[in-house]
Amino acid sequence: MAKSQIKYTPKQPRPKIEAPQMPEVVDSKNNSCDQMFWGILIGGELLACALVYIGVKNVMDALHPVNYLQVGLSALLAIFGLITAAGSLRAAFVMAVMMAARTMSYGACAKYCYQAVRFRQLIPGGVAWAIQTLLEFKVQNGAFDEVIEVGVREYDLAIARNPKETSLGSICACIGTAYNVKNENHKAVEWLEKAVAQYKLMFAGLEKNNKTAKIPGGSDNIYLRYAETYLGLASTYLSIQDKRSAKERASQVFEIAKKVKDCPEKEMILKRALEISKLLKHW
Repeated sequence: MAKSQIKYTPKQPRPKIEAPQMPEVVDSKNNSCDQMFWGILIGGELLACALVYIGVKNVMDALHPVNYLQVGLSALLAIFGLITAAGSLRAAFVMAVMMAARTMSYGACAKYCYQAVRFRQLIPGGVAWAIQTLLEFKVQNGAFDEVIEVGVREYDLAIARNPKETSLGSICACIGTAYNVKNENHKAVEWLEKAVAQYKLMFAGLEKNNKTAKIPGGSDNIYLRYAETYLGLASTYLSIQDKRSAKERASQVFEIAKKVKDCPEKEMILKRALEISKLLKHW
């Protein structure tokens, strides 16, 4: 009796899933960021002082005799001056951090993000943007323990203030990435899943109110961050051999990418998602 023929299929090597390359931190424009901050802050506060002074002076003048229309308009002018004072403080921090991010000036970025968090009670609209930028720079700088420490603290504070908060997706993703790099995969999954939940809630609210098109810088950038989070989840689930979950998360990358215009970053995300999907085609 002839021996049965057994077809041997060699085991395919697993392609290396590389982490996204981070731009080099060069601290090129720290002084320019300082000039940006103080220029906006001083200019804005001087304008605010002028508006408050004019408003209060006109109110006093309108009291003898009483001119209710002038009193009302002058009071509104003084109130607008106070709003301008708070707005200029926020604008100074935002513009300085944006310039630091664009020029990869880590020193200035860290300084102004930390100061924004310190003065959070005086800054209208919250400081989630500052925390997000700070954590992204710390990831790029390899300070993963600080990312986890700062990110978890700020997440807990934000959720304690508002359990329905929906602006913490990037913060959770940074924490998940830090745990991933430290090979603490189960904690990475936990925080990346939190990031996905935050993004889902945020987009649901924006789409419900037709505000997606009004996102500063457009919605493509946020959708790309959303897709990257799912990609990180797929890769992490694959690392812990939860292949079914990995396949589900990888498929979501392709669905989200459909909403984004073609660009090199989108192509890179899709390429990495395809590599993972090939490993999971039988699941």
